[in-house]
Amino acid sequence: MFKIEFDKNNGETELLYVYGDESILTELEYHNVLINHNCRQGHCGNCILHLIEGEVIHQESLIPLSSSPKEILACQSKPITDIKVKIRD
Repeated sequence: MFKIEFDKNNGETELLYVYGDESILTELEYHNVLINHNCRQGHCGNCILHLIEGEVIHQESLIPLSSSPKEILACQSKPITDIKVKIRD
């Protein structure tokens, strides 16, 4: 089981505990944490998050992602350690 620490733009932090079997987007939805998304296939880039801490497995995507700060697509990433993420500004 992994912990997702989700920093919201309003300064609040939400802690979620997940098995890591699903994408971060799906895990967030299971816990009623809603973020922007559209295609669920890594094409639109609406679900980009900043990965602050931890490691994920990231599927291939068509969207160029920044490495500083580290960007991930919530729909294409699964946690493999405890992670801390933040919505992209």
